Amino acid sequence: MSGVYQGLLFAALSLFLALISGGWLRRRRRARSNAPLPQRTVARAPPWPLAPATPPDEEVTLLYGAPPRSVDAIRVQPLDADRAQPSDKPEVVPLASDSRIKIAYEAEAEEEETTSPLARILISAKGDSDRGHKRRANEDSLLSVPERSLFAVADGMGGYHGGAIASALAVETVRQAFERENFVGDLRSDKPIPRRAHELASAVVQANWAVFQAARRDPRLAQMGTTLVTARFSPNKQRVYIANVGDSRCYRLRGGKLRQLTTDQTMRLIGLHGPGANDLLQAIGVTADLAIDLLVDKPQPNDIYLLCSDGLPKMVSDEEIERLLVEETDLEAAVYGLIERANDHGGKDNVTVVLIKVIERAVRPAYAGWSKLPDAVRHAPRASASVPSPEGATAIGAIASDERTAIASAPHTVATAKTRKR
Repeated sequence: MSGVYQGLLFAALSLFLALISGGWLRRRRRARSNAPLPQRTVARAPPWPLAPATPPDEEVTLLYGAPPRSVDAIRVQPLDADRAQPSDKPEVVPLASDSRIKIAYEAEAEEEETTSPLARILISAKGDSDRGHKRRANEDSLLSVPERSLFAVADGMGGYHGGAIASALAVETVRQAFERENFVGDLRSDKPIPRRAHELASAVVQANWAVFQAARRDPRLAQMGTTLVTARFSPNKQRVYIANVGDSRCYRLRGGKLRQLTTDQTMRLIGLHGPGANDLLQAIGVTADLAIDLLVDKPQPNDIYLLCSDGLPKMVSDEEIERLLVEETDLEAAVYGLIERANDHGGKDNVTVVLIKVIERAVRPAYAGWSKLPDAVRHAPRASASVPSPEGATAIGAIASDERTAIASAPHTVATAKTRKR
């Protein structure tokens, strides 16, 4: 009997231990299921209070013009404006940079032209920006300085208002570089860089340095950056210099045909396909040095140059852009037509558009002796009657007041700082 009792006692003890261990395991599993994920996958709260989400109609897009409004117009509260804006005494930019310049020439643009004493072309420009339908704020900025024949579009990225700050800081730094005529000395390039192109590339380098330093000063801006595409026209040489970093684009409409002049600096450029192929390869403010694409083109009368953020080509095909620019002769109407078309197709991103139209300038030389006269001058009549400039055109190029021409002074077309609400 003792053996029977021992067997029953052993069975009861085993059952008791099984029940206890089962309950412990269940509790352990429950506790593990409620435990936090490993630290590398947890989004930790930052040590500073986050600003409230930007309301859909927050005015954050700046359209710079001449004269520009104060940079205090950028609403990035509660961030101190002096942390992100160029000051009256900007930080020292190195006299030399390790940034690399890759220069290319369009047809007929490589041959050096003699700078004429009069502008060979006029340009007329219009631009605007829109938040779109999906984004809570507009992080694009554009620059329009007609009297310096300087235009730019920047598409910012980064949390905590970082994108809006990066794009606005980039275009403002470019503007100030030309206003102060303060340019970086040496830039690396395999080919000689024309002076005006060198100055444009230098302004882009300074914009990169300004955004990079601002991101380092404030940890909330550590992830910010921006694309930047800029165009500088030289009417007296009949050239346009285009610098590009990122995937904002420059197109040219010539003879009714649209062509993308810039190359998107995305991962696709180095052979990546599939998911991630459209991720940026580089951007302004992310690294201390850059690889800047620089293009030189020879503008022709009736050419239209389009600078835009990627919110336009994401939503509107090149064929549709071409058709609208051909059919719509009014430049301002074309700007709003492109923006509306992008929004009609979904408006998934901010969209910024700048259109610059090239207009032939008919002039009468006041004296002989030019080494190479513009075509318009060669065939211009010698009558002294004044020929009116096209409405809205900007007379670009230094013309001394004592030089006699057959062209009346053209009024400046100035883009003022403004915002759009939806």
